[in-house]
Amino acid sequence: MDSDDLEDEEDTVNNDILRANFERTIGNDDSLFSGIDLATLIRNKFGRSYDVQLIKKEFMGKKLLALNVMWKYMEERSFPLTEEEYLHRLDDVANTLRCWGAVSHVRNSLKALKERPRVGKAVSIFIDMDESGGRASEWIYK
Repeated sequence: MDSDDLEDEEDTVNNDILRANFERTIGNDDSLFSGIDLATLIRNKFGRSYDVQLIKKEFMGKKLLALNVMWKYMEERSFPLTEEEYLHRLDDVANTLRCWGAVSHVRNSLKALKERPRVGKAVSIFIDMDESGGRASEWIYK
């Protein structure tokens, strides 16, 4: 190994350490958030791989968006998706959350949740978009 290779290796190690310290200080890099990350958050919180849906509601004239953690979970026999389909769905949801800039809000909200999904009752994490809700209609069709 020559000195250039050694310097490159040291730079890589230093960059990895800096990134780890940075993420520990301000949180994870949301631009890399994926369906697997979302699945891990849900599984770590609830002990099961619950399904999720993005929904749009109107309450007192205000448009609200929410991530619903549903009561169905992948480990149940009657779950309608394969593992691959489940992860694909979570990838789509994670991508939308990244576009909205809502990843850290969802992370923090999941950690703070005290309730759990149960039959017929989803757990909602409300996501505040812009005041008018104008762009919200671009994302969700329900």
